[in-house]
Amino acid sequence: FKMNEVTLKYKKYNGDWSNEIKRELFGGAQVSAVLPYDPVNKKIVLIQQFRPGTISRDSENYLDEIVAGIIDPGEKPEDTAQRECFEETGCEVNNLRLIQGYYPAPGSSESFFHLYVGEVVAPKKEIIKGLESENEDILVKSYSFEQVKEKMENNKILNGLTLIALQWFFLNIWKI
Repeated sequence: FKMNEVTLKYKKYNGDWSNEIKRELFGGAQVSAVLPYDPVNKKIVLIQQFRPGTISRDSENYLDEIVAGIIDPGEKPEDTAQRECFEETGCEVNNLRLIQGYYPAPGSSESFFHLYVGEVVAPKKEIIKGLESENEDILVKSYSFEQVKEKMENNKILNGLTLIALQWFFLNIWKI
């Protein structure tokens, strides 16, 4: 990733130009993510893997997350979502649907996330997946919709991307 210091002016709401400002801008990543769910068995597939960004806090270093990965050059976001889901969970995605594209931190990063929901056949037991070439060690678990909702209510989901996807899911797919 690149880090740039930019000097710029921007047009203000009143039509005037701002004074010159300097900002640090992280190059960021173009990411594709998918919330895999099994509509037949009423399961959501979440993954856990070590996250070094958690070590400075007194918290768990393995977070419940959805599938996500960096979009390869020339690859379409939906293709990345399907590829990453298979690599990280072993699940083939059917009926991939765009939830939303968004900037996770536009004040400091050029990153853009493409967020999807996709239908899968959830694994019946815990499995370990991931690419050895990327040193991935991913625990894959299937949870009932109710179990995931309970995790959210008990503040057990700490990954922002995952929270957005699950909130959308519970507002649009599974309403209680």
